[in-house]
Amino acid sequence: MKRYIVLFAAICLTLVSCGPSRHAVNVEMRYPGKAGVDLAGKIVSVVYLENGNPYGSVFNEAMADAFAYTLEQDYGTGEGSIGIYRMLAQPGVTYASKDSLFNILMDTGSDVVFLFDTLKFGQMNMGGVSKVASPVSADSSYVSTGTVQFTMKLYSFDGMDKKERVQQFGGTSTARSDVYSNGQESSAVLVRKAWENLSEAGWYAGIQIAGSFKSQWKHEQYSLIYYDNEKWYKALDKAEVYDWKGAMDIWISLLASNDMLKRACAEYNISVACYMLGDYQLASEWLDRSDADSQLPQSDAMRKRINARLN
Repeated sequence: MKRYIVLFAAICLTLVSCGPSRHAVNVEMRYPGKAGVDLAGKIVSVVYLENGNPYGSVFNEAMADAFAYTLEQDYGTGEGSIGIYRMLAQPGVTYASKDSLFNILMDTGSDVVFLFDTLKFGQMNMGGVSKVASPVSADSSYVSTGTVQFTMKLYSFDGMDKKERVQQFGGTSTARSDVYSNGQESSAVLVRKAWENLSEAGWYAGIQIAGSFKSQWKHEQYSLIYYDNEKWYKALDKAEVYDWKGAMDIWISLLASNDMLKRACAEYNISVACYMLGDYQLASEWLDRSDADSQLPQSDAMRKRINARLN
């Protein structure tokens, strides 16, 4: 009797080992920033407008430069990967419209365009003159700080957005401009120098604005399916080091199986790989194929994740 019990247990273990198993992969996933604009894998351009105000142009240029630089650092695309363009604002043109931004998008050859509208400045107010503790020269032995309120508007258009939305961002803030002097210059001269020194304030403003567009990262866990077989293990090894293309090549080679469950598992894994590579439409199509062969328990959760990216 004991011999039959042992034999039955061995058969059960064999059956279990022949079935699919689940493997969890932990991934840090990139999501759009707080502004809700998805820039991952896209060609981006930044445009700033001029309207004949030299001080406003200097500020807007520095703001656009800092905005582009911050995004290049965040997305790892390299310095200079985001094109920066200057445009002279034309009377009567609504730059916040889809037509205007689409034309700019085509001219720049980008997927996403950001446009900084002309700025509105308030009055420059100068603070009192203070002596510098360790001046480098007599002409810079005193400092006074100018403050001016400015209002900026930023428009964004994504040519890959099915909704073809023009997104608008803006706000009012205060720019600071430190002016060094010999302590004898008139208030009119100090005000003029404060206007001329707005570049640094523009750079700082650009960094602050870009903060809303920087990536957000979330720790997530994804399921992969495997069998007790060398090829399946090799694909898992590649997935563990985020070589999704390499893993996908192996899973594709396993599609020749006549076992519909094995085929469904490979197709599901390919869907996960496509998702990780940012091709959400292809991920959906592979998941459709997996569901058609065999409905896996992991499919519904993966479907929700894909749909959230597509929508």
